[in-house]
Amino acid sequence: MSRNEAEHKIVSLLSELIEESLAIAQPCNLMSEHISFSNTEMAIKEEKVDLSKFDKYYLLAFGKASQTMSKWLLDNFPLYFSRIIIVSPNECTEHFESLPNLSFFKAGHPTPNNESLEAAEYSLKFLRNLSSDDLCFVLISGGGSSLFESPDFNVSLEDYQSLIRLLLSSGASIHEINTIRKHFSKVKGGKLALETKARIITVIISDVIGNNPSIIASGPTAPDSSTWNDCKDILTKYNLQTQLPESIASTIKKGLNSDIEDTPINLSLFSHVSNFVIGDNYFVSSKLENKISNNHCVKILTHSLSGESSERGKELAITSIKHFTDERVSCKSPYCFLLFSGETTVTIKTPAGLGGRNQELALSFALEITDKYPIYLASFGTDGIDGTSLAAGALVGPFTISDDVRKQKAITALSTHDSNSFFKENGGEIITDHTGTNLMDIGIICLRFDRE
Repeated sequence: MSRNEAEHKIVSLLSELIEESLAIAQPCNLMSEHISFSNTEMAIKEEKVDLSKFDKYYLLAFGKASQTMSKWLLDNFPLYFSRIIIVSPNECTEHFESLPNLSFFKAGHPTPNNESLEAAEYSLKFLRNLSSDDLCFVLISGGGSSLFESPDFNVSLEDYQSLIRLLLSSGASIHEINTIRKHFSKVKGGKLALETKARIITVIISDVIGNNPSIIASGPTAPDSSTWNDCKDILTKYNLQTQLPESIASTIKKGLNSDIEDTPINLSLFSHVSNFVIGDNYFVSSKLENKISNNHCVKILTHSLSGESSERGKELAITSIKHFTDERVSCKSPYCFLLFSGETTVTIKTPAGLGGRNQELALSFALEITDKYPIYLASFGTDGIDGTSLAAGALVGPFTISDDVRKQKAITALSTHDSNSFFKENGGEIITDHTGTNLMDIGIICLRFDRE
């Protein structure tokens, strides 16, 4: 088999595995795995809920998977929802358009917009009117921090947007960014749950390492242990104090002086709430590992990749080269696969072009591999969107950095955070469009051995 034939076969195989990963990650699979109904009894994970105890039922969903999660629940729930609220980054699909009891909001991501604020304020008003005889399902997925938001303490939406943009470009982790979001929000850090007497069952698809409900979408229905001091420390860590809008800086000062309370942590306040994480990247990677193992060698490197994207890309390349050397004798199949998942970050230090964390990781990986090793990588966001581009990520191999001209273009693209422009010109973009799910990023590395 020629090199071109071998590469074509691997690219096709990786493309199939990308599609398989996204199929596994669909909310219908995740929810079916953990939720079932029998007459008026609901089983979710290890718990059972007697639905007949409640007078009315409501549904509030926000995040990148809000529509797909809602569709599954509507298709399977044995009773009638008196009100449905869906907040999504996408247009309303045909499945919901005919519902007379639907309030739909197309909101902003990665920074909130007016629709985000309208959705949050509408939901707050609605929840305040419910009683303990009501049951409200809250469906949460990644992206909810931005899509469903209303700034507190008289901070304007414009000032809040400036704060989020600063954080997103600073290299701060999602845990750090969401710590600050929780403190400036009317609906995050457990505050949404405290606005109602209704019984709340929160179903969560995780897009953060560790699956902590207080971090995912900034924890609208979970108690929170972070403080205003944590906010100050994060802003200091990334040297953002002098760049803050005045309203943000003065609010933090009030928080540090205890003029503003911290987010609620008292568990007794949440006795009416149950939070269930029913899907994460571990689920996807494990299912993918099982599928690949039927025909090839496979190993999971990590479920919690984090840190600077370009640095992690180089490290993964070095790890792959070591595995290539070590496994070429012991692995009897033509290919050995290494899987990883998590979420890296990009620190913007210069005016940026188009790109995202997966494309930066892939380009950094390709620069280390060059054309010396038959090693290939697909790195992509399960939500289908990578950073500021329309790509989900990138697929690279020995063909990516095939000469000195491409090498210099790749180096320049990395330094200017313009990885997407490199892949548009030279090939390698992974295009999926919005996928209706969000379980962080998935990486598939293929080591090719000459056994065919």
